[in-house]
Amino acid sequence: MPIQLKPVTFESLDDLKRFLPAKGTGDCNLSVASLIARAQERETHYAIVNDTLVIRWRAAAGEPFVWLLPIGCDCCPCVLAEMESWSEKKGEPLRLFGNLTELVPAVEKALPYRTLSMTTKTAWWDYLYKRDDIESLRGRKLHGKRNFSKRFWTAYPHARFVPITSETIPLCREFLTRWYARFDEMSESMKDEARAIEMAFDHFDTMELQGGLLMVGDRVCGFSYGARLTETMFAVHIEKADREVVGAYPALASELARSLPDEIEWLNREEDLGIDGLRKAKQDWSPAAMFEKGYVTLEPSKRA
Repeated sequence: MPIQLKPVTFESLDDLKRFLPAKGTGDCNLSVASLIARAQERETHYAIVNDTLVIRWRAAAGEPFVWLLPIGCDCCPCVLAEMESWSEKKGEPLRLFGNLTELVPAVEKALPYRTLSMTTKTAWWDYLYKRDDIESLRGRKLHGKRNFSKRFWTAYPHARFVPITSETIPLCREFLTRWYARFDEMSESMKDEARAIEMAFDHFDTMELQGGLLMVGDRVCGFSYGARLTETMFAVHIEKADREVVGAYPALASELARSLPDEIEWLNREEDLGIDGLRKAKQDWSPAAMFEKGYVTLEPSKRA
């Protein structure tokens, strides 16, 4: 049966939960919350084919449509054939997106006689950190973060990290309004982010999100939340703190890491989107590894 794609919406939640995070790859965009919240921005569509989740989206605005490596099967050739047939009817080659260190060998194994070309941009790569490093802020590379965190706790020894719940979400919303008010005008990417956060707050538990607020008395100094990507990896989707409060950002990051389940070993702090300031901020945290993403394009097969 031909692939019947449909747009990802909140109504897709149960379908997506069948596969994620249990069969997730570690891509920061493959939490259920991120898929739904960013669906309009990425023009994301999906289908379930032979008990396999297939997803088609744009890697970024202006980029061509790509398919994610099928989720739920070992890169099954029959599913790839259906994806290629669908693409051909649109006049497109089959483009497959994912972690290149896994994607290329998987496609070569499934389609050994096909010619591939590869496209990647560092703007798409995820920054990975060891959970223990962020929690403890130990080591020479993080001494600056550690010092700022100490300044925060010295100034506010009674500060506390409070879980995000239906009771505390209104406090997050109030803080977010103040946070965005610093800008004379919001860019389109900021507007997309704000919409994604509001959707997350509307369905926080249903989307299986986890996070907390950093509070001094009744004052919110920041909040952060994310979602599990795999059994051992957690994506930090959002992190907002008051820049007027010295050390709030590293204190918040450390407390979120400390609050996570014991089995979480890695934190995925997402891509830098090619934004210089964001790249510097993520590099300052000294990533332990990079999740190198890109897509491969299959050259048309030669049919007799």
